[in-house]
Amino acid sequence: MMYPDQIDTTKNYTENGKTYYIVQDGDELWAIATANHTSVGYLAVINHIPRTADVKTGKKLIIAIND
Repeated sequence: MMYPDQIDTTKNYTENGKTYYIVQDGDELWAIATANHTSVGYLAVINHIPRTADVKTGKKLIIAIND
């Protein structure tokens, strides 16, 4: 089981007005959301994935859309 404090948010990067995170082995969507101070629902909506999705290692997830 992955915990939010195991998510390395220092690897987040911004490109074209969006902040991204690359999924690492063992990451879970809820842990990624919690570590990035957001919700699973928000990540699901902006990434067009189900809230219950298993995220695959290497997937580029949008964490935030910056104004």
